[in-house]
Amino acid sequence: MSRKRYPVRIPRHASGIRAQESRTGSGRSWWSRRWLATLEQMGLGARLGRGRNYAMSGQVVSISIEGPRVLATVVGSRPDPYSVSVVFRAPEGDARSRIVARLKAEPMLVARMLADDLPTEVEAIFRDEGWPLFPGGKLGPGRYDMTTKCSCPDYANPCKHSSAVLLLLGEEIARRPATLVELRGITMEELYDED
Repeated sequence: MSRKRYPVRIPRHASGIRAQESRTGSGRSWWSRRWLATLEQMGLGARLGRGRNYAMSGQVVSISIEGPRVLATVVGSRPDPYSVSVVFRAPEGDARSRIVARLKAEPMLVARMLADDLPTEVEAIFRDEGWPLFPGGKLGPGRYDMTTKCSCPDYANPCKHSSAVLLLLGEEIARRPATLVELRGITMEELYDED
């Protein structure tokens, strides 16, 4: 059986956001190492490696985090850049209320997150309520906790463009781990707000 050959495509030059931590593939904090391990467990294969190349070479020209939604623009081999979105499922209803109440009841946890630290207890609170803090989990048959979309023609999802965005998102999480909680739709303002 012969293997199908695809033409080699070289991405256009872009001077976007350049990855720093992704170069080595490891982070200094437990949460950045966990983020990378989670991406590696998603079965991305070579797309993660190509995404790392895109992240390091500045192919991601814009990225914005709006609660549980991440929007990015990535320059590929075609003239028009690709639009990438990553949407995280956020706890709803009683589960969300319980997570917020438990976090608010532990002001030291919130203070540590505001100081760019992530206590392991935060992940335990999410897990106790049936929600993953890190991506990659399933919430039931056919319901994943994160979805990615890209305007590129690649049938694989996540593609290399989405992988590059996820790697850069991991760098933001390495710097500011409270981003993980915000990707689940819970703002830091909610947690330290005096009702």
